[in-house]
Amino acid sequence: MRILGIDPGLKGGIAFINTDKKIQTIDAIRTPIYVYKKSNKTKRFLDVLAILNHIIDFKPDHAFIEKQQPYPKQGLSSTFMTGLGYGIYLGLLITQGISYTEVAPTKWKKTLGISADKDEARKRASELMPNAANLWKLKTEDGVAEAALLAYYGIQSGSATTKILH
Repeated sequence: MRILGIDPGLKGGIAFINTDKKIQTIDAIRTPIYVYKKSNKTKRFLDVLAILNHIIDFKPDHAFIEKQQPYPKQGLSSTFMTGLGYGIYLGLLITQGISYTEVAPTKWKKTLGISADKDEARKRASELMPNAANLWKLKTEDGVAEAALLAYYGIQSGSATTKILH
């Protein structure tokens, strides 16, 4: 089974876990983005084509995506960009015919025993998937670790039909 985990933010990540082989493989990257500069302003957007190409190359059987919602004290611009990115991911999954499960961050983090602390996510991902720890060794790669943890959660939760063997 090939599982995709998605932390949909601009600082998020996408992770692929393949359990089809004797030795499971994990591949994870930061969310591909592109930077648009106009005058003195710099805008960052999801690189939709790069994300789509990764999804097509991996051919996941199922995806687990962190459910997004507005939060108190979150600005309008930030809320809009979060929703836009989330919608883009859902659209890509639907157009590729990939079934997906939306998972609230509180649910998967509680199940895997982590808080909202980003360093804790990297540490827990390294404990659960030590062979892939090099993929999120930098502090800025917490979104990569969270994407891998989402895929791991999906496999362990039974929503996918296989379990990761240690």
